[in-house]
Amino acid sequence: MFPWLANLFASPSLLWWLGLAGAPLVIHLLYRRKFRETPWAAMKFLLEAARKNARRLRLEQLLLLALRMLLILLAVMALAEPLVHQAGSFFQSGLPVHRVIVLDASASQGAQVGDEALFTRAKRLAREIIERGRPGDAVNLVRLSALPPRVIVQTPSFSTQSVLDELDRLEVSPAPARLLAGLEETVPLLKTAPEISRKEVYLLSDYQRATWDLGAGDEGARLRGLLKKIGDSAELVLIDTGEPGLANAGVTGIESLESVAIVNRPLRIRVGVRNFASEPLADRELQLLVDDRLVDRRTLSMAAGAETSELFSPLIDNSGLHRVEARLGDDALSFDNRRWLTLAVKDRVRVLCVNGRGTGRGTGKGTDFLQLALSPQTRRGGLTSGERSVVEPVVINDTEFGGQDLSLFDCVWFCNVRRLTERELALLDSFVRQGGGVVFGMGDQVQARDYNDLLYRDGQGLLPARLGERQGDPNQRDSVYRFDPGDFAHPVVGAFQGNPDAGLESTISYARLAVSGWDEAAGRVALRYDDGAPAIVEKPVGLGRVILVTTSLDEQWSLWPLWPSFVPLVQEITQVASSGRAGQRGRLVGESLEAPLPAAVADSSIEVQQPGGERDQVRATLRGTEAGFVFGPANQLGIYEARVPPPSLKTELFAVNFDTVESRLANFTSEELREGPLAGLDVTLGRTAVEPEAQSATAFRPVSGGLTRPLLYLLLYLLFVEQAMAWNFQAGLWLLCPPLAALLWWRSGRQA
Repeated sequence: MFPWLANLFASPSLLWWLGLAGAPLVIHLLYRRKFRETPWAAMKFLLEAARKNARRLRLEQLLLLALRMLLILLAVMALAEPLVHQAGSFFQSGLPVHRVIVLDASASQGAQVGDEALFTRAKRLAREIIERGRPGDAVNLVRLSALPPRVIVQTPSFSTQSVLDELDRLEVSPAPARLLAGLEETVPLLKTAPEISRKEVYLLSDYQRATWDLGAGDEGARLRGLLKKIGDSAELVLIDTGEPGLANAGVTGIESLESVAIVNRPLRIRVGVRNFASEPLADRELQLLVDDRLVDRRTLSMAAGAETSELFSPLIDNSGLHRVEARLGDDALSFDNRRWLTLAVKDRVRVLCVNGRGTGRGTGKGTDFLQLALSPQTRRGGLTSGERSVVEPVVINDTEFGGQDLSLFDCVWFCNVRRLTERELALLDSFVRQGGGVVFGMGDQVQARDYNDLLYRDGQGLLPARLGERQGDPNQRDSVYRFDPGDFAHPVVGAFQGNPDAGLESTISYARLAVSGWDEAAGRVALRYDDGAPAIVEKPVGLGRVILVTTSLDEQWSLWPLWPSFVPLVQEITQVASSGRAGQRGRLVGESLEAPLPAAVADSSIEVQQPGGERDQVRATLRGTEAGFVFGPANQLGIYEARVPPPSLKTELFAVNFDTVESRLANFTSEELREGPLAGLDVTLGRTAVEPEAQSATAFRPVSGGLTRPLLYLLLYLLFVEQAMAWNFQAGLWLLCPPLAALLWWRSGRQA
């Protein structure tokens, strides 16, 4: 079959049956009567009579033969479904229409223009399109949003009211549009309702640059490919619901600069603000709230497109979980004017120090220097007079570790511990994944092979790096290794930048363990030696952190415990290791909330309270040796609270914030769309709902089945005429062609 026929017929393969149109002619020729001439006197009279009507009879036979051939032609053509490249709605006005309404419900559609949001405008235009339908029309409803579900009306609905009810229930989402995902789910809908040949797709959006400007790469090619695929199957109409020139500023970030927040110690809360508009921002108030109580405020003025950060220092006087919120004055888009942070504020940090070296030379225990560094006021007789230390160290021997309740501690230090058992590892793994911190200090008792087999496990275990051989001799002291903090980028050494008197770069070690296999790409080396070898390596595990110190924490291998850098560096390591329990669990809207839990609460019901007050129940499940729960995706902005039942009896807070990708409200004009994302595509663009007549005048698309029904009507009529002509040719001819019948009647009258 010729490819060009596909542009003229929906079912071109049926055209092979056109050969049947010659069947009446073949039958006529095959069965034409043969006769032999025989002279007969009476025959002369009959021939003379026949000669007078020969032309009329021949014409009648030819007309009847042509009519029968035409009947077969009409039947085949009707079944082949001719395609009409229409410039009007003459052939289609009476046919049902399958409409797919694609509605942009993303965050930018929540922008206010006067008293009306852009999304309200889009819903009003969508309602006009749906109400314009006729009985027999079918409608699908799709929304562009990162939040499920995207297809609101999955099965084509023939009930206008039910679709309008779904439309009324739609609300603008605080999530981005996810344009490609929405269009990909639209394409299969055009294959539904196959009995309706006429398809229309209406895409209502503000055509924001952040969503539609996908560039000339793979994503831009996918967008054009999807729009072309839709346009080839349906009438594609793009309706602009946006408003040019909308100004907007938003809170882009909020974070605590403290690894661990302590009661009655000023916190450092940094809030980022950006002016997304092309005009200056003047006298906009920025507020900081703690547990819904206003604690500080600033007045901001910013240039067009400028970004700034404000540092707040609130004081929190009680321990526990707290909600921190940054709030900016109202503007066109309200979603990005608020941002939340959760903080776990502690009255002290509890540290478990595990001693792996028994009483011997020097101070006796391998944890002695560590204990003094963690709580400098600690003496053998107790605390000195004055303020209590915020770090509370508890010292045990390695043989006592297996019986400890690690939930009582924020961080665990291992000082020259020979090895761990499988049971101890299981306790430690659960502790880390739930936000605890672990620090391993090396020494002469450490069995590197056992550590590698049990704790490193080819990079899949807790240990940040594989342990190698000892380098240097602490007795001969012929090798000297000094710390090199590099650019002070890691939080462990960040506090030493600009403080040369702290002695970090002059700290001397005489022995260390070689390490390998750390995650270099992730920048997990916090501190190096002057020859480039790692001195401190860290690794996140679950919600917690594991830190490896490659030298000893006592005077065996190093002068570090006697150096001025020891106390502040131990304090910083402890703060960073304990930061997993600081409660800064930030998520973006559309992401899931999840947290590990003790195995004892597996299969328990977790109550999750959403920012709007709704309460949901999720089941804690056991994954391996620990439990956990997953809730989501989170579709509201604000603080989510998860309550864990006994025996854990704990509360988890999650801050769900706005993704500022849609905060810049600049959008495309029609001309920019045609030259950019829609280049080379044949689509209809409008600012309002386009009437069907206007669409057909601007878009010329093949619509299947346009002539099928008229051809079938004509076929039925001609079948009746053919029967009438076979019975009485003259009477049937009046039905077929009255002028021709009148002519034949007039000529027969004259001849008579």
